[in-house]
Amino acid sequence: MRMLWGVCMALAISVLVSESAWAITGAEVIEKMEERFAKSKTYSATFEKQFFWAVLDRNMSREGKIHTRRPHEFRVEVEDGDLVIADGEAIWVYNKANEQVIVGAYEGELRTPWEILVEYADGYAPVSVAETELDGRGAYIVILQPRPDAPANLQVKRLRVWVDRKDWDLLQVEQLEANDDRRTYILRDHRRNKKMNDSLFQFTAPDDVEVIDRRRQD
Repeated sequence: MRMLWGVCMALAISVLVSESAWAITGAEVIEKMEERFAKSKTYSATFEKQFFWAVLDRNMSREGKIHTRRPHEFRVEVEDGDLVIADGEAIWVYNKANEQVIVGAYEGELRTPWEILVEYADGYAPVSVAETELDGRGAYIVILQPRPDAPANLQVKRLRVWVDRKDWDLLQVEQLEANDDRRTYILRDHRRNKKMNDSLFQFTAPDDVEVIDRRRQD
């Protein structure tokens, strides 16, 4: 009897150790998503941007597209005409409603989609991870919170990131702000290594639009 009990205990410990060895951390999920992106010369996806105003109990939704091309180019466009384009040397941010373009210097490596869509994405640290499903796809959900050294003007108190368990695609990002407003990006139609026209990453300001060039201020 004692021998049987000992065998059962050994098997139980073996299973626990095995599960622990195969467990994945939130940091590893983010890392695998970034590694998957790094292997693609070009990347594109459509997205839906949802915004919830907590005070007004009101929702807004807009459709958009994101394109990236190594080594330094990306483009984000939304259906109302707003546009962000980077060519490796400068970033143009065009706000159609305000009839304004802000130009800034672009430095560093090509950003991943979640770093492009989420401001100060590197200011957050994973605190938990779990397996889930999103629109019928197996996914990991990673919860992140601001790091102790995050920028003082960071207004987001929690990030939730959904990553495909098979392809490591970024499926969804949700930002919960300090005032309980919620901003969500849902990404679909992921495409990699497709040829892209150079014009996607070129920008000419429309006539009669105010251009603020911050490169000159630097």
